[in-house]
Amino acid sequence: MILEKIESPADLKTLDRAELDELASEIRKFLVDSVSKTGGHLGPNLGVVELTLAVHRVFDSPKDAIVWDTGHQAYVHKIVTGRSHRFDTLRQEGGLSGYPSRAESVHDLVENSHASVSLGYAAGLAEARRRAGIEGKVVAVVGDGALTGGVALEALNNIGAMALDVLVVLNDNGRSYQPTVGSIASYLSRLRLSPRYRRAKREIENILTAIPRVGESLAAEARRVKQGIKQLVAPQVIFEDLGFYYAGPIDGHDLGSLEQALHLAKDVEGPVLVHVLTEKGHGYGPAVEDEVEKLHALGAFDPETGKPTKPKARSWTAAFAEELCRVAERRSDVLAITAAMASPTGLSKLAEKYPERVFDVGIAEQFATVFAAGLAMGGARPVVAIYSTFLQRAFDQLMMDVCLHNLPVLFVIDRAGITGDDGPSHHGVFDLTYLRALPNMVVAAPRDEWALRDLIATALSHDGPFAIRFPKGSLPSSGHRAPVEIPVGSWEVLRDGSDVCFLATGKMVTIAAEAADKLEANGVSVRLVDSRFVKPLDPALPEYVSGCDAVFTLEDNVLAGGFGSAVLEELAERRLNVDLIRIGVPHRFLEHASQDRWFERLKMDAEGICRRVLTYLNERAPISDAASS
Repeated sequence: MILEKIESPADLKTLDRAELDELASEIRKFLVDSVSKTGGHLGPNLGVVELTLAVHRVFDSPKDAIVWDTGHQAYVHKIVTGRSHRFDTLRQEGGLSGYPSRAESVHDLVENSHASVSLGYAAGLAEARRRAGIEGKVVAVVGDGALTGGVALEALNNIGAMALDVLVVLNDNGRSYQPTVGSIASYLSRLRLSPRYRRAKREIENILTAIPRVGESLAAEARRVKQGIKQLVAPQVIFEDLGFYYAGPIDGHDLGSLEQALHLAKDVEGPVLVHVLTEKGHGYGPAVEDEVEKLHALGAFDPETGKPTKPKARSWTAAFAEELCRVAERRSDVLAITAAMASPTGLSKLAEKYPERVFDVGIAEQFATVFAAGLAMGGARPVVAIYSTFLQRAFDQLMMDVCLHNLPVLFVIDRAGITGDDGPSHHGVFDLTYLRALPNMVVAAPRDEWALRDLIATALSHDGPFAIRFPKGSLPSSGHRAPVEIPVGSWEVLRDGSDVCFLATGKMVTIAAEAADKLEANGVSVRLVDSRFVKPLDPALPEYVSGCDAVFTLEDNVLAGGFGSAVLEELAERRLNVDLIRIGVPHRFLEHASQDRWFERLKMDAEGICRRVLTYLNERAPISDAASS
């Protein structure tokens, strides 16, 4: 196999065209086989095999800085930079990250899974290299979906205005716009990047401009004619108006065309954008046939069929989707917003029934939030469904546009807490901390499906901002009943005891109940309180903690500024002398490992909590706030 001989990008440059075609085929089979066992992002990487080979054949990484916009398209990059032999560890504890990782390779410059930021990194790198006199090109590989993010558009604007030496490779898999492909477009792309064309263009403009009295108008007229011709024979683009040389569209699965375009672009100084058309899932039937996501991301699956090998348990996302549909049937004012995540957040179910009431705004979390504010001002009840890690991107809009105006926007925060395999950029362990800081914001975390339904009913009747967070994974089993509104800030005692009090929120309620069972078996009486509202806290807090030897707060959020901190602050304000031990996530970024493994490592599982409580009671001395790793 050719793949077995590829240890670095330099090895690619020795291959002829037939060998490259064979290597592309081997990489696709390798990806399907590997990801079928570990799970991961399959469809996007199948689509960029030839593109990645071309980039690494034309450029010399790391001398040439190549920035990949998220790891969704970086698996092939990992393979050709010497990591194929470790792909069986992808997204596993101690193994390869599912995203670029500076700790893994000098070829990985940026550790990110938040889209749209590669162009900003590229701009900074290009300017820093120019100032330091460092040779080499700066290349940003960005998807068309990422260009819907405001930060990408801001970067494009500034790269063009500053005339930075940045080459943008736009990987367009046809999910956003569909430009034409053909020999004329290909010819014009080569022409625009040709040094002779650029030199002649400048000379003609200079000659025209120099003609007395009429020169400027003639040059302007020539530019108008050029623009008109371009509209007739090439896709309408804005990139040249932003200061970029534009080349494309290029067939992203034709290695020869790709390499030719990239070689020409490499020699152009200043901003260049090479527009490449790829097919998401290319070469793998089940991915191509998947009309919704092209097998974008998935767990373990059968490589023959693309179907999951394990049946999916009922998830929090599914329960939310069902409840939102139920509410929407009787409330026409309920509208839903997603930032390019309709299916992952459950909104596709509502979109099937009421397509005019679901808005997918692209990878634009800031716009999604301020758009929701405008909808709420106009009398609607918007629901923003979003992952915890992505809500961070809209913090200013949360504060200044929703909370400052005290608008009734409901944020349903999926994948809150420890998420697992996707690593530090996807753990949703900061939302309680930053949401607590926002005036007017109510923050709640349900313990099970019916608590979720109750909180949705409560939120849609509340006259102000409301956030409901729930974790990744399956739902705890519970009974069936109609949703009811509950008083904002109210908690619920689930079991009474006198030795220790557990104030647990969200996912931690179920874990705390398991720990309480273990402690009861050791003769320790536990009072368990479902602290479903993190903000505001229940005014009856003193009553919940009264009479217990110690109080433990339990949260799947960083300890800094989280739920435990809120309880500690409230007890201090009331001058109550209570032994309080906070259990939660340490104040650091967590690498990739399974969700269960992280709870075990941080002693946040039932067994770990039980041992910590017994240690405290035996020693009668506060144990460390910070969870150990």
